[in-house]
Amino acid sequence: MKSYVLMSIGLLLCSCQAKLPVNVPELSDGNPTTCFVGTKGVNKVIFDQQYTAPFQSYKIYSSGETPAHDPSAWTLKGSFDGKNWVVVDERKDQTFCSRYQEILCPITQPSNYKQYMLEASTAAGDTLVLGDVLFFDTNLDANWENFNYPDVDFKVLDPETKGASVYTGLVQDPDAYIRFHARKVAEILFYTDKDTMNDVQKIEYTLKDYDGVSAKGGTPPVISIVYSTQHIEKSANESLYKLDFETRGVLYHELVHAYQFEPKGIGSYSTNKTFWACIEGLADAVRAQAGYFDMSTRKPGGNWMDGYRTTGFFIQWLTTKDSDAIRKFHETVRDLDEWSFDKAMKRMFGEDASIEGLWNEYQAFLSK
Repeated sequence: MKSYVLMSIGLLLCSCQAKLPVNVPELSDGNPTTCFVGTKGVNKVIFDQQYTAPFQSYKIYSSGETPAHDPSAWTLKGSFDGKNWVVVDERKDQTFCSRYQEILCPITQPSNYKQYMLEASTAAGDTLVLGDVLFFDTNLDANWENFNYPDVDFKVLDPETKGASVYTGLVQDPDAYIRFHARKVAEILFYTDKDTMNDVQKIEYTLKDYDGVSAKGGTPPVISIVYSTQHIEKSANESLYKLDFETRGVLYHELVHAYQFEPKGIGSYSTNKTFWACIEGLADAVRAQAGYFDMSTRKPGGNWMDGYRTTGFFIQWLTTKDSDAIRKFHETVRDLDEWSFDKAMKRMFGEDASIEGLWNEYQAFLSK
């Protein structure tokens, strides 16, 4: 799957097509904190890389600016010759649930267009500020159109705290934000929305002033997640993006606990270390796979039984051997009558595989 990222910062656009920016080098820096800044009203940008594969979906991201600068309506057009343009997709009344948030747009009638043009505007005519535009040659919505989104009960127990205030600046629609991440977690743990998974019907999500990070409670169909306003405040000290990175990462971890299967035949979370290492390791593996860990923090050492990041980074590294490794690991948790890391590795990679062998290979990789 290919993706194309195009961004800009501080660039004023003219409505004349001949003067529109085309493949400006600065647009591909891959930094989500940079953004495209247009002129008041309607803005147009041309993407011309003489594409060879039809795009089947694209994403538009909000920036770190206030919601008034988000695109609320846009039209994507395609062209074979750069002169005649065909409407590929059109959206109206769009809202982003948070900063740095994506909206996924499937393209219902893809074609081999060589160029694309995006025309966007804000709701009240404010200056357009756009985070990213990414194009994909696959339909990223395929097999997930019927995902069962849970209901969300969002509460702020300590609204007077700085952390609660900062969270409001980051997340404008907490219910939609949490539902979005629920599906993202499911996409990493499962193959399609038709797979057997825990029936998570309701998520009670609470911001609370306490010395900690986050915790999950309950069992499906109703689970609860508490997020510390003190941790929010600490994460926001560096930047809004740092807060976004941490908040999404923590949410990924806790939501895995809602959707993941539990290993059988080896006791419970509080009585068996293998059980615990599996549960916490898989949660951090999904967080790492989603891109919400600094992977440069991986270091040699430790053991696969250490749980959390140590185990999680190892499970995520297995995707370099098999792109579906996290899903297959999760299947072993579901299927093995008496679960162990070694049995899981043998189920995934064959009877000659072993947890010791794969762990040593991972350690060698980290030592390079």
